[in-house]
Amino acid sequence: MSMVGLLCTGLLVLIIWALWSKQPVVKVLARVFTGLVALASATGMVFLFWVGQRAHWTSDGPGMLAVMIGIVFCGLFAILFGGLFFSSFNRSSGVGETGTQPPLNT
Repeated sequence: MSMVGLLCTGLLVLIIWALWSKQPVVKVLARVFTGLVALASATGMVFLFWVGQRAHWTSDGPGMLAVMIGIVFCGLFAILFGGLFFSSFNRSSGVGETGTQPPLNT
């Protein structure tokens, strides 16, 4: 595995740990980061799709192939980081492992 692959894997593990962390500041920072990455990936996917439409999906050389591959990777990043973003809200919603709300102390 290359150094870039190890760095990306380590960063993903660090983000997942931060989302499951008990520290509220760390969790909020991880949520903001994953939300921004998901939003940027979705924006990149839409932009690349617009570029492809504008060029009528034809080009001289491998340029359009790079656009199509970029659309797929941006979409995968948007799904991955969007899923991490929204699953972190589900984890902190107060619903226990059994699916029931904790009792209220009144």
